[in-house]
Amino acid sequence: MTDRRTDPSLQDLNPGLLLGAALMLAVGGVLGLAGIALGGAAVIAASRRWYHRADLPPSQLAKLKWEQAKAAAGAGAGAWRDTEETRHAAR
Repeated sequence: MTDRRTDPSLQDLNPGLLLGAALMLAVGGVLGLAGIALGGAAVIAASRRWYHRADLPPSQLAKLKWEQAKAAAGAGAGAWRDTEETRHAAR
């Protein structure tokens, strides 16, 4: 019987490929974090511009947006109800 090993070993791994893979993962992670930071900065800057343009204190702005959301929900529900009544009227 021959004395060949068939189980995997760490000696089978190519250290150059592993180092390259680790380097690429690190660079990708850094680029991903930079992208997240830039995107966050853009969103924060846009929200600040919007807030300064609104000329309302935060409490009044929140109340206004809540009223707009309630009005939009009511309009949507009314449109849904009207469509259901006209298209699927009971016979």
